Amino acid sequence: MKSDIQIRNSADVCYIDIEGTIGVPEQWQFASPDDRVATYEKFRDAVARIAALDAPQVVVNIRSTGGDVNDALLIYDALAALEVTTRCYGYVASAATLIAQAASEGRREISAGALYLVHAAACAAEGNAAELEARAELLRKTDERLAALYARRSGRPPEEFAQRMAENNGNGRWLSPEEAVAAGLADTVTDNEERTAPSLAGNIARG
Repeated sequence: MKSDIQIRNSADVCYIDIEGTIGVPEQWQFASPDDRVATYEKFRDAVARIAALDAPQVVVNIRSTGGDVNDALLIYDALAALEVTTRCYGYVASAATLIAQAASEGRREISAGALYLVHAAACAAEGNAAELEARAELLRKTDERLAALYARRSGRPPEEFAQRMAENNGNGRWLSPEEAVAAGLADTVTDNEERTAPSLAGNIARG
């Protein structure tokens, strides 16, 4: 499974495209230990490259319905240390919305044609009762972490986002661009597709 992020500089702007799924699908993580290690090595290298960027402006184009929360948080942490504009297009959901929050103040953009979804964390699990209880507790803690992240960027209470994530039995509800802005999940609705750089980049695998 290929997992990488391609980065290209154009004039004084560094563009990063995040497309497809994020991370390694959980059901594949243990199929082949060798593949897993290789995939994560590539992923870590890409994250390190993002963290080391020295560009006056970084634009992250996001076209993703999400994936692995852990990998999304790694990307978030790498981007949050930079001057970043995030731009959401198409269906943007789940872990991808975490990366969108890495933008600098007032620079979380969403296309007028996009849809946006936050929801409760989910996983595939099997095991005995104790193992399943431990997994459920991890999911609850993950939900708390995500609600806190959304709240910190919006200036609103975490409980507001926890409630939004819990809608429809934890599956959330798709938001229009205007609703995403009203919810504090984005700053600006844009309608000019030319803002997007040519296809530059990243296919990141889901987890």
